[in-house]
Amino acid sequence: MTLAIAGFSPFPPELLLALVASLLLWSRVHQFLLGLTVRCGEWGAFRATLALTGFLKWLPLAAWMRARLWREELYAHSALGHTETAVAGARRLAVHAKADGCLLCATCVVNLFINAGLYLEALDIERGWPCPPAPDAPSAERNEWTLVRFNLVEAVYNLGGWGAANARLSSLEEPARAFPFLWNFFPVQRAWILAHTGRGEEALAALENVDRQRVPRVYRSEVHFTRAAALLALGRYEEAEWEAHRGLRRAHRVSSTRNGLFLLGRIAMAAGRLEEAPRFFEAGATHLYKGQGGDGLLAWGDCLAKLGRQEEARDAWRLVLGRDAQSGAAAEAASRLGLHARPLAASRCPGLPEAR
Repeated sequence: MTLAIAGFSPFPPELLLALVASLLLWSRVHQFLLGLTVRCGEWGAFRATLALTGFLKWLPLAAWMRARLWREELYAHSALGHTETAVAGARRLAVHAKADGCLLCATCVVNLFINAGLYLEALDIERGWPCPPAPDAPSAERNEWTLVRFNLVEAVYNLGGWGAANARLSSLEEPARAFPFLWNFFPVQRAWILAHTGRGEEALAALENVDRQRVPRVYRSEVHFTRAAALLALGRYEEAEWEAHRGLRRAHRVSSTRNGLFLLGRIAMAAGRLEEAPRFFEAGATHLYKGQGGDGLLAWGDCLAKLGRQEEARDAWRLVLGRDAQSGAAAEAASRLGLHARPLAASRCPGLPEAR
C-alpha cells in the first residue's frame, strides 16, 4: 500500500507484492545480495554484513551460497568481538568442512579458532583433514590448502613455538608463490616472526616486498603493527609508536584495535615510560575483545611488577591463564605465579621446542 501511495498507484498492490516475491526467488538476485554481503565484510562494515546475512537466511539459496553466507556471518561475528557465537558456529562448520572436504570452510574455521585463542583446535583441522589436495589438483584447491596451512603459522607461534612457526612458514614459500593474494601478504607473516625473534632489520626489509594497496582493507592495520613491532625490536620507539597509531586509525576488526593498544603499551614500556604504559595495557585488557592477547597481558603484569604493584601484576598474569590459556604466554605467566604444571600447549603441539 505504501508503494502505491509513493507513486506506484497505476499498479495494484498485489501485483507489486508478486513482483517483489518473484525477484526474491530469482537466483541472480541472491547472487547480487550475497556479493554485497561479501563486499561489506571486505570494507569492514560488519554490522551491515550481519543485517544482510540475517535477511538472506530466509531466502531459498543454493547450497554453495548458503555455505558462503554461513562463513561471512561467522567472520562478521568474530570481527565484532562476538567470540562465543563465532566459536560455536566454527565448531559446527568444522564438522561440515571435514565431512564435505570444503577447504573454504576449513580456512574460516582455522581463522575463527585462532582469533578465539583455540590454537590446538585450529591445528586439529589440519591433522584431521581427510585428504590434502594432490599435486595435480586444481590450482584453486591447492591455493586454499596453502592458505589453511599459512594461517596455522599464527597458531604455532602463539603456542610459543617461534622456531617451529618459522620452519612451517619457510616450507610454504614455494606453494605461496603461485597464489598472488597470499604471496603479497607472506612477508608480513615473516616480518612478524623476525621482529619477535629480535631480527628487526630483516623484518623491515621483508615488509618492503608488500604492496599495501593489495592487502585487504580489514588487514591493512596488521602491516602497520608489524612494522611497529620491527621498529620496537630495533629500539626506534618514536617511529614504532607512530606506526602503531597509524595501524589503529586503519583498524576495522575489534581484535586489531585491542592488539594495537597492547602494542602501544609494549612500546611505552620498552622506552622506559613505565608510568604511561599501564594506561595502554589497561585499555587493551578492558576492551570488549577478549580473545588471544596473552603476550599483552603478560607484558602488562611485567610492567606493573616493575612499578612495584605486585598484587596487580599477579592479577594481570592470572588473566593470561584465563583468557589465553593455550598460549606460550600462559606458560610464562604460570612461571611468574609460581605454578609449575606442564602447559597444555607444550604437551600437545608437535614441533614446539617444549614438546621434544
